[in-house]
Amino acid sequence: MIQELMIINQAGLALFYHNFKNKDRVDDEQSLASYFDIICRFTKQNFKESLRLLMLDSFIFFFYTHKSRFHLVLKCKNGNYDKKMLESISESIIEKFLEKYGNILEDFNGEISQFKTFANELTEFMYSKNILIIEQ
Repeated sequence: MIQELMIINQAGLALFYHNFKNKDRVDDEQSLASYFDIICRFTKQNFKESLRLLMLDSFIFFFYTHKSRFHLVLKCKNGNYDKKMLESISESIIEKFLEKYGNILEDFNGEISQFKTFANELTEFMYSKNILIIEQ
């Protein structure tokens, strides 16, 4: 179900990106994060609503905005998702991320490499919850 995950801060910077399908990174996750941040801001400012779902032919992007204003974006195969489950998963993941890195984020200097270790905890969490993450 879930193929990729991205956590974006309030400035539109991808703090963390993980590809469950393969270990390759997208070509430029920072550009993608900026795009996601802009469309989230656009919908909030112009429609007074939060963007929840962006549908493409083959994929959906599920957006979760935490009360801290960090965004979590999940990329899933289109047609194979449950919104309530994705929201619950997203909330748990962002809470774990903020719990682990809260002190670093308070004095964030722009160095995102310090968040790479979250991949291990993320994978462990997904498997512990028996969440299907790889859809071939």
